Amino acid sequence: SATAVLERLVEALQLSSGRSLELDPLAFADSDTVTQMHLLQQAMVRVGLLPPRLAAQALQGIVRTFASALRTVYRPEPGGYSGRASLVLVNDPQLDALDNQLEHAACASQWQHLLPQLSLWQGPGNHFSVLKAPDVYSLAAWWYDGLAVGVGETQ
Repeated sequence: SATAVLERLVEALQLSSGRSLELDPLAFADSDTVTQMHLLQQAMVRVGLLPPRLAAQALQGIVRTFASALRTVYRPEPGGYSGRASLVLVNDPQLDALDNQLEHAACASQWQHLLPQLSLWQGPGNHFSVLKAPDVYSLAAWWYDGLAVGVGETQ
């Protein structure tokens, strides 16, 4: 539903910014779509994610893109790629340690089925913070170390 998409967007924005948008979940869910967009715009302005002059309608493109990403199903074909690949695993802050381990194991298993030369790396932070300082430094170091090419080997 449109409300479910907006709720997931709110979660992603809070995770990426490290700040609460301070939206009442029940009031948000009970509002119509136009009101939800206004509440989201006001909250994003309040925490500095948007400039005050930006109208709520400007969020429609962001919401449509986010909704498309949520609804897209990736169905790779086995045997489609046989080269080296890497998978970065980071924790979901909404899961406890055990559930993160289970999620990582399931994800790794699914990808290893498709990519036999898959290497795994447990990164710091979460889906968003791994791309920001200081976590990104560990990611960059890991990636850089993986660039080493042996004698007679090409990438």
